[in-house]
Amino acid sequence: MSTWTRRARLFVRRRAFLLDLGEEVLFYTEGGPRRARYLLVGRVSPPEWLRLGLPREAVLHYPLEVDPLAFEWEGETLVLPGLRVYLGGPPEFVETPYYAWPLTGPRGGE
Repeated sequence: MSTWTRRARLFVRRRAFLLDLGEEVLFYTEGGPRRARYLLVGRVSPPEWLRLGLPREAVLHYPLEVDPLAFEWEGETLVLPGLRVYLGGPPEFVETPYYAWPLTGPRGGE
């Protein structure tokens, strides 16, 4: 069992996939470096965001219209349609238009 799976918590609520990493982590994303504790995937309105109890900061949000149950784990990689989150570190090559990997945290450098 990896450090990520011992600390992270996964939630699926309505149209949202939410991964709480347990602590803020510096990620490298398709848009550059971003700090986040939460990974949110789905088209979520501001009232839904509040119902999920999310802060205004520290959320890496991908507003993709995907089935939140259509996720898989490939080793330490979270796979959703159009998105890969490489929790084990940077991949050899990026497979999707949206991606992220930790630059800090258990396996990302700190």
